[in-house]
Amino acid sequence: MTNDDDTLEREIEASRGRLDRMLDRLTQRLTPTGIVEDVLDTVRRDETGATLYDSALEGVRRNPVPVLLMCLGAVMLIKGKGLRAPATYRAVRDPDRYAATAVTSTPGIGITLPKDSR
Repeated sequence: MTNDDDTLEREIEASRGRLDRMLDRLTQRLTPTGIVEDVLDTVRRDETGATLYDSALEGVRRNPVPVLLMCLGAVMLIKGKGLRAPATYRAVRDPDRYAATAVTSTPGIGITLPKDSR
């Protein structure tokens, strides 16, 4: 009975080791660098892709600054700042929210008057 248990434990440990190695390989492939390398390997295997890749790489080597500036511009364009509405339109967009800051009440009279904007 103990031989069977020992054999089973060794098989389990061997399976765990294989699983750990497989997970390590998958983890390395699923990093951004690993994904880029897989895509580039696929492109390089194709004749047309290899020619395109080589010419693009040569262009980057000859003109690194313009390529860097184009990449920076593309990142800025993609990231963007979003739409910003001018502050003067806040009360128009959400009058209930900004009405309290634009109006004061006169104690005892029950009349509300606009704040002095000076």
